[in-house]
Amino acid sequence: MDVMSTHTRLCFLAGLTTTTLLGCSHRPGASAPGASAPGASAPGANAPGATTPGATTPARSSSPTASTILEPLDALSAKLAQFAPAELTASTGHLSGQDQAALIRIIEAAKLMDPIFDRQAYEENPKIHAELADDKSPLGAAKLAYFEIMRGPWDRQDHHAPFAIDRTRPPGGGFYPIDLTAEAFKAYVKKHSQDKDALESLFTVVKRTEEGRLEAIPYHEAYKTWLEPAASKLIEAANATSNPSLAKFLRSRAEAFRTDDYYQSDKDWMDVDSLVEVTIGPYETYEDQLLGLKASFEAFVTIADPSASAELAKYKALLPKMEANLPIPDEVKTKRGAESPIRVVDLVYSSGDARKSVQTIAFNLPNDERVRKEKGAKKVLLRNSIEKKFDLILRPIANRIIAEDQLEHLSASAFFYQVLFHELSHSLGPAFTSRDGEEVEVRLALGSSYSAIEECKADVMGAYNILYMIELGEMPKDFADKLLHSYFAGLFRSVRFGVAEAHGKGAAVQINRFLSRKGATFEPSSARFTVHPDALRKAMAELLHDLLMLQHAGDKAAADAMLEQEGIMSTPMVAALTKVGDIPVDIRPLYPLADRTAPDPAAPKNSVRP
Repeated sequence: MDVMSTHTRLCFLAGLTTTTLLGCSHRPGASAPGASAPGASAPGANAPGATTPGATTPARSSSPTASTILEPLDALSAKLAQFAPAELTASTGHLSGQDQAALIRIIEAAKLMDPIFDRQAYEENPKIHAELADDKSPLGAAKLAYFEIMRGPWDRQDHHAPFAIDRTRPPGGGFYPIDLTAEAFKAYVKKHSQDKDALESLFTVVKRTEEGRLEAIPYHEAYKTWLEPAASKLIEAANATSNPSLAKFLRSRAEAFRTDDYYQSDKDWMDVDSLVEVTIGPYETYEDQLLGLKASFEAFVTIADPSASAELAKYKALLPKMEANLPIPDEVKTKRGAESPIRVVDLVYSSGDARKSVQTIAFNLPNDERVRKEKGAKKVLLRNSIEKKFDLILRPIANRIIAEDQLEHLSASAFFYQVLFHELSHSLGPAFTSRDGEEVEVRLALGSSYSAIEECKADVMGAYNILYMIELGEMPKDFADKLLHSYFAGLFRSVRFGVAEAHGKGAAVQINRFLSRKGATFEPSSARFTVHPDALRKAMAELLHDLLMLQHAGDKAAADAMLEQEGIMSTPMVAALTKVGDIPVDIRPLYPLADRTAPDPAAPKNSVRP
């Protein structure tokens, strides 16, 4: 997980900012509480007043400071109701006895990612969870339930507003000392260059010693309580399965849990060809809003559909043509590994970073650019989750905010292919840039702004590439209208996560750019949008060009300016989204094949696991 270089995963999700739902003052455009601490590289913080060339600045709604007043019971109950329970499962009758035994052990290992992620999100999470569990009042129960969805005491759907404690979220989560700023971190690294690699590693926690030094603690030491038993479970699964490629990955990933060297196991994961597919480890950097450096642990346990996967395999062979067709100069185009397998799977269990508030429906991994250069990246589509999201969220939203005479173009198939091509697009475009004469990953050059820019790029490039497939004759011509309308409607599911979240901010950039270029227009009287296909195509190409050139240059100031000016909740967006408050923001997954009862080895025996 793309995790996220990050890019990863597509949370083509859903979500109305809960302030609107609850009748509170809407806070579109606000930064996450604490995300703009002095010296922090918060989106937009480095370019006040900057504008994107040719862009129109969307109107902003008022944005009062986040209140630290705890939410009352009725407000929390309404927030809880925005997450619809959804059963996600798959048939396992066709699995061999060996693979069924391996699946059980893999799920047990996956459950151990939860206590790690809880602490990565915020070091005090276990303590707060225990305190909430001791509160037997209705309000206490509601806080606990919402805490478990949000994976902490801050509302991820409402710019990280606190609902269970009276303080704002530290932008570095549990990865750094809570009072550390990005400015102070960079100054320390500059002064102590010998510690740079360790402090900036994806796989270390930064602590402050009694003497005031910053110390990097390797993940395999910081989280040994859970990683060691997880590694043992993976070895047991490897011994149980009859599939050589799965066994090889499980063993190398177990070794990585003990060493923090994930390179070989990432390559082994690319080669897995098994009915049981698992993605487990530290991937995405979304949780680190201070510097965007630290990877969070997560797991997806799935059952693969080889036939459905084979039907989509032709598109990976077309990746070089897609790169060549990008609307940028030839010298900017890149070459990466072209293996890029595509897997259609059904999700049977998720944990850690993969199971917080809005649920992932696809991902593109690994993020290690060394592996991507050699082997490409695997695109995994969580079919059962995609289907649930379309039926429960996207179609109901579109029915209320898209012009009635255009609703006939809405298509579940178009949504599925947009998800696929979003993930394919994470493997295209610039991966490296030049900084101070050295080649560095775009992820590092753009810092905290990278995730939103990359998700925005993958969205618009995904739709752009589907149109190119139609031009090549790989898809029927009448699919274009279905794609354009479903793509535009789908952006409103993502923006409901709030613009403090990478996918939501990236979706806001697209919507506002398209409105400014008349790719779609808003009718205030009906609060509906009309899509204009020709103008939308042109606006998509323009935005894609701007994003790719920004990444190629590694221009953080330009990235900040774009997100500041266009990554906001504009007036038309707010007006439309107020109509969908009773539609679920997202699903709350239920996994019949795996009771979520993994014990936390470090927790007191009388505590309740989040």
